[in-house]
Amino acid sequence: MLTNVYAENLGWLFEDLKRHFGRMEGVAVSDRPLPDAGAWVALRTREAGVSPDLGRTAVCLHDLFDEEGMYQPGGSRGGVHGAGALVLCHPEQRRILAASGVPLEGRPILERPLGALSAFRPRERPRQVPRSFTVGWVGRNHPRKRLPWFVEAVRDLGAPVRAVLLGEGLEEAAGALRAAGIACDHCSRETHPISEYPRVYQDLDCVVITGTTEAGPLPLFEALASGVPVVSTPVGWAPFFEGIGVRIAESPAGITAHLEELRPTREEMFARRLEIAAQVAPWTLEGWLADVLEVARQLGLRAA
Repeated sequence: MLTNVYAENLGWLFEDLKRHFGRMEGVAVSDRPLPDAGAWVALRTREAGVSPDLGRTAVCLHDLFDEEGMYQPGGSRGGVHGAGALVLCHPEQRRILAASGVPLEGRPILERPLGALSAFRPRERPRQVPRSFTVGWVGRNHPRKRLPWFVEAVRDLGAPVRAVLLGEGLEEAAGALRAAGIACDHCSRETHPISEYPRVYQDLDCVVITGTTEAGPLPLFEALASGVPVVSTPVGWAPFFEGIGVRIAESPAGITAHLEELRPTREEMFARRLEIAAQVAPWTLEGWLADVLEVARQLGLRAA
C-alpha cells in the first residue's frame, strides 16, 4: 500500500520532513496529494481538506497558533473535523481543538513531540582553543518567533560573546548584532543544510528560543539532544524541561539575565551534557516519522 505524505513546497521544516519520509519504504512525497494512494499524511494542517479521502488521512498539527475560527468547520484548518487520525505535537493542542468543537473520540490520535534526529548528540571532548561564550538562535524570521528579542538580549549581554544565527531570513538581525559590536556568524540554509546542524549545535554554549506558538519547538529538542542548555520563552515543551538544561524567560531582559548566569558555567554545563541529553532521549525524529507512518497505514488497511 502506498502512503502519500504531502505539503505544498513553502520551504523550511516540511520540506525536510518530506525528504525524511521519502526515504521510507512504501512512501511517496509530493506537493499535492496523489489520487491513487492508499492513505495520506497531511503535514500542513490547513491542507487537510485537499486530501482525496479525509477518512484515510492523518492530519498533523505543528503549532499552538489559535486564530479565532480557524479550527471551526469551514475555517482555514477546519479539515481536522473529518480527519481519519490526528497527529498532535503538544498536549495543549487537545484543548485548542476541543474548544472549536473538534471531536477527539473515536479516531486514532498520536500525541508526541517530534524530537531531534539521532545525529544530534553531545560532543565528546572539551574545546582545545578558548573562545567567547557562544549563543545560538535557530529558525526562520517570523513575527511570532520574535527574533528582535534575541538581538536585544545578546546586545545587552555585551562582549565577550559570539552569536550564531542559523536559518532563513536572518541577515538583518546579523547586521544589527555586528553594528552593536557583537561577533556574529550567519549560517544560512543555503550554506548550512540540515546535515550541518548537529555540528553547529555542538559548537554552541547555549541556544535561545524566543517564539510564542511553536509546539516543540524543534530547536529545543535539537539543543537538548546535543547536550546544550537552553534559555526559552515559556513556549511548547520548554516548561516541561525547566531545570537542568532549560531556563524560562518572559522578556529580553530575562533572557540576558539567564545568559549572564550561564556564561561563567560553560565547563560545568559541558560536564552535565549527557544528563541534559538524556531528558529528550525517548523522542527522536526518526521515531516520530515511523509512528506517523504507522498511524496512516492503519487507516488505509482499515479501509481496504
